[in-house]
Amino acid sequence: MKNILSILSICIYFNASAQTKPTFPTLAGHTLEGTAISLPEQPAKKFSIIGICFKRTAEENLKTWITPMYETFVAKANGTDYFDVANYYDVNYFFIPLISGFKKAANDFKASTQKELWKNVIDCDTDIKLLKEQLKPSDDNQPYFFVLDLNGKIVEVVSGKYSEDKMDKLQDAID
Repeated sequence: MKNILSILSICIYFNASAQTKPTFPTLAGHTLEGTAISLPEQPAKKFSIIGICFKRTAEENLKTWITPMYETFVAKANGTDYFDVANYYDVNYFFIPLISGFKKAANDFKASTQKELWKNVIDCDTDIKLLKEQLKPSDDNQPYFFVLDLNGKIVEVVSGKYSEDKMDKLQDAID
């Protein structure tokens, strides 16, 4: 009986470790600052969070994420608060609007956003249909946020309207 349990434990361990996390597909584009970029970054020095909006219909739910994501992952402390969460979460954060007509609307988008965010917004040159096939969103009317580890593997995905539970999932995946 003891041998059977040992063998069963070993089989479960190897089965669990054999399951691989999906890799985020390679995409190319440029930031709103005009810098060429390829994701996932290789070699990555820190985790990445990539927000993707597949359709304009996702915009309302996406707006609920803007302030919490900015305050948690983008904003830098002014140096007075050493316990600021932005200092703790040192991640790459990118937003990729895969919506039709974004190239034409990029200047309007730039005019309505803070200049410090331009380096975080990517105008994607990779075929949107190919990205959809690879990422397989269950509802492309929702925004998606992918957490990537240092190897470009997807370790967490959340979608839809912002909630504290969803933000906790992103933060837990980084920890």
